[in-house]
Order: sequence, then structure tokens, then C-alpha cells
Amino acid sequence: MTENNVEIIRRLYDAFETQDFNVIAELFDPEVEIYQSELLPWGGNYKGHDGAVTFFTGLLQHIDSKVTLERFIEAGDHVVEVGRTAGTTRSGSAPFDVPEVHVWRVRDGKIVRMESYVDVPLMLEALS
Repeated sequence: MTENNVEIIRRLYDAFETQDFNVIAELFDPEVEIYQSELLPWGGNYKGHDGAVTFFTGLLQHIDSKVTLERFIEAGDHVVEVGRTAGTTRSGSAPFDVPEVHVWRVRDGKIVRMESYVDVPLMLEALS
């Protein structure tokens, strides 16, 4: 029995929580694409496993956060996660709690694209 797309994305969030990088690498397609608004210091377009490492390393250099999952919306090969990210900035330990949405695309059991959207003005305010 194969996992549905929501189950795959849930496994990914569990792996992020436990920092199980082997599972993360297993779930990401070798050509995975990641997008985050270029207005954020870690934003941009990233490709492949090396790009994913660059994206998440940049993110972790700026914030220490935890995503609270509120709901998943399954839409064919896309899964939309709606939640909040809360934590502190690394530079000034400023707290933040901002709404976020992640749009995932899954093909043949592998994650091929992630689009990450946060409330950019609120995040930039915390980072300043």
C-alpha cells in the first residue's frame, strides 16, 4: 500500500521535528525545487538536494523556529499546509509568531517542489 500525498508531507514534518535528515533526503526528489520570497534573507529559488541544504542552512542562520501545523489541504499532486511559525531571530533573539503556508508538490512519492509563504512584513519586522 502506498502513502497518499498528505501522509508523505506529514512524514516530512515529523522528520524536520526530529532532525532525521536521512528521511528528508529520501522524501525529496534529487531535482527538488524550493521557493521563498526574495524579500527574506534566506529567500530565493533553490534546486536539488544541494539547493535544499543551502535554503535550510540559510533559514537556520536567521531564525530558530517551530512550525505549528493547523491543517492540510490535499489537491491532487499538491498538498497545502497552513499553520504558523514561531520562535526567535538569531541576531537579536526577537520573538516572532507569523502565519505561514507551504505548498508542496508530490510526484511518484517524492517531493518535487516546495513553495514557502510567510507574512513577510511581520517576519522582516522581527528580523530588524
